[in-house]
Amino acid sequence: MLLSLLQALVVLGVVMAIVLVILYSGYLKFTDLSVSPPPPAEATLEVDRTGRRITYGESWLARQGGLWEMHLVGSPAAIGDAHGQLVARLFHRLDADIRELVELRYPTWMDGWSALLGVRWDFRQADEVLPEAAATELAALAGALPEAAGEHLGAYHRLFLYQCFQELGARIEDVLIEGVAFAAIPRSKTSTSSNGNLILGRSFAVDLGREVEVDRVVTFYYPDGKYPFVSIGWPGLIGVVTGINARGVFVALNPTRTDDPPEDGAPLAIVLRQVLEEADTLEQALELLKQAPLRSSGAVLVGDGIQRKAVVVELSPRNKEERRQIRGESTSLVWATDHLNHEPFDRDAQNDRIRRYTASGYRYDRLEERLGQLSPLDPEKAVDVLRDRQGKGGEELGLGNHNALEDLGLTHAVVIDASAMIMWVAEGPSALGRFRAFDLRYLLMRQGSRPAPLDDFPADRLLHSEEFSDFQQALDAVDHAKSLLAADLPEKALASAKLALALAPDVGELHRLLGDIERELDNPDAAREHYRRYLELVPGRLRDQERVRGLLEELGENVSEEAADDAPE
Repeated sequence: MLLSLLQALVVLGVVMAIVLVILYSGYLKFTDLSVSPPPPAEATLEVDRTGRRITYGESWLARQGGLWEMHLVGSPAAIGDAHGQLVARLFHRLDADIRELVELRYPTWMDGWSALLGVRWDFRQADEVLPEAAATELAALAGALPEAAGEHLGAYHRLFLYQCFQELGARIEDVLIEGVAFAAIPRSKTSTSSNGNLILGRSFAVDLGREVEVDRVVTFYYPDGKYPFVSIGWPGLIGVVTGINARGVFVALNPTRTDDPPEDGAPLAIVLRQVLEEADTLEQALELLKQAPLRSSGAVLVGDGIQRKAVVVELSPRNKEERRQIRGESTSLVWATDHLNHEPFDRDAQNDRIRRYTASGYRYDRLEERLGQLSPLDPEKAVDVLRDRQGKGGEELGLGNHNALEDLGLTHAVVIDASAMIMWVAEGPSALGRFRAFDLRYLLMRQGSRPAPLDDFPADRLLHSEEFSDFQQALDAVDHAKSLLAADLPEKALASAKLALALAPDVGELHRLLGDIERELDNPDAAREHYRRYLELVPGRLRDQERVRGLLEELGENVSEEAADDAPE
């Protein structure tokens, strides 16, 4: 009897295992994104003798200073294939960094597996909303980058998720992606009419950690039958976060968050790519944005260099008029950070949280202050705004302070005279390096012969100063102190952390570390002091802030009201 029962249980277990395997396989098949790549072009990679320029058919990639310049020509299939062939090495480096960060965030097998299942479900069939040209280009890119495949996702699937960086970022409590954008039309003192050029400034940051330096790729697209445009991004990105087309239409994406659930729409970066390819006026660009099916929200600065106009479009996934608003139509200055300002979003909890508890609200106010001080604005002054390291009212914030417009962690910084069609892109690090000039009339509009080189904007004096060297040494000392604390050597860790404190007293992660060390050494008063300072210095790291508030409460301090008071207004 007992043997029969055991046999029945074994059979039941085997059957259940088979059923689970079948269900899991069906789930993977249902949530898989895959498209057969088009045939590759009959072209070969050719490298010049300097090793700094690679050619693939009509397309090419070259390194100049701290920037990579890429030109992609032809059909969607040809552009995707050339993109993958040219950036393979750069993409491999970025992808390895991202894989490592994912492993750090999901350290156990179960954590990573459950997160992957959630992502697969959320983005099931999501590529069906892609324009046909974008889907073809992405498939060709995947065919040229088979190494983009992961253990559980194919190359096409992972590269599609790369285009959804904003939407994936919104799943994480911390704010890892931020933008700043502004536009100004100089005005005469005696006339309200426009008598100057449309000047645009833009910075964008993807916080992948101090060790990750994202390659700055300036890509010129020449798609068959569509407007040429330039996009400032990174390897593997086919969407647009910052760009301008041959008609002087400019777009810049600032990620936002709202209470609206994700819709079955396209990634906003892909929609902005479509705007640059098709719009020849501000009005056409706005119509495309207002009608587009979107997956997430965003604040998009849109400019028209010919008409000398610029506005901010505040977008929600819900395609309703009150959730897709335009501001700045009657002003000469317009700017945006990472929250939405129109009345329909005042009661939005997520939007309010971003405005109050991250750097977005503080930077928005600082932008208003700086732009008012520098009117009329010219490209040189726009560079100064992007390099601004002070707080509201000129308060000294210290290097690396996340509330500053220049927090020394920018992925790219760009200034454009959209009327003269001249663009300057910072070589890095952050916005400190030289801003290199590009003549867009020649590069995009093909007007005339190759012009004489334009004037660049020189590097910030901070870049080669002792102050910046001290800041970098302080970060190295922080890393050393972390390793010592992890090795259960808090006294030695404290010595290294105090060295960092002397070199750069306003580094947020340093105060978090000092709080941990002092708590380990049973110095609660000192630990509380450093934890409070961390909360002031590091808005945006919302999950870490909650942990630090929990530590303060463990140390006997009520921080709920204080945290709200300390948040940037």
